[in-house]
Parts: sequence; structure tokens; C-alpha cells
Amino acid sequence: MVYEFEGEIKLLEGKMKWKVVYFPYSVQEAFHTNSRIPVHIDVGGHEFEHTLLPSRNGHYFVYNEFIRRAVRKELGDMLHVTLTQSVEPRAIVVPAYIKEVLEEHQMLSTFLDQPDYLKREQIN
Repeated sequence: MVYEFEGEIKLLEGKMKWKVVYFPYSVQEAFHTNSRIPVHIDVGGHEFEHTLLPSRNGHYFVYNEFIRRAVRKELGDMLHVTLTQSVEPRAIVVPAYIKEVLEEHQMLSTFLDQPDYLKREQIN
């Protein structure tokens, strides 16, 4: 199912001062879970693979630097978002030059043992 909405860029409450956009629907009803949801989002015509994360105020996605650079919006601005659940497995591709450096420092296995979201963030 496709979810389309206008979302405001807000600060996440708590210790992490992330800029986030809240999903305005019930994740339990939409996806039959309350945990993390891998999603595909289109924000202002720019496509991203992302994750809906749970919080006490509802699920959100992080308005990260990659999205900010593409759409050029700031805290308090509204975004037009189209969101669908990602059902295909996400593959992590480690560029050869990063793999070589990690191998040189005997860090490749440590890197590969991390969760995919951390590997993806570190590669970016």
C-alpha cells in the first residue's frame, strides 16, 4: 500500500537531537507491527531507502543529511512524502576501496558483524 502525506520536520524528543518526520498513520494497523519498518520514501521527487523507527510519539524517519541536501528544507518546513514498505531484502554493497582499507586494518569482520543500518550509515 502507498501512503502519501505532508509531514513537518521536527526535533525528536529526548537525548538524540535528530530532525525527524513522523508517520501520521498507525503503524500497527498499516504494517501489523510496532517495530522498525524498512520503507521506500519519495520526498519532493527524490527517492530514498529508509526505516520507520518507533518512539513514544509514533513512528518516524530521520531527516538525514542526504534528504536535506536533496530537498533543501529545514526544521519546521513541510515535506510531501510518499511511503511504501520495502519487502525485498536490502543488500549492503561495500565499495572495493572501503573493503581494502578495512582489510588493511583487520577491521573487515568487525564491520561486517554490525547491523545493516550501521554499515549503511558508515559507508555513506
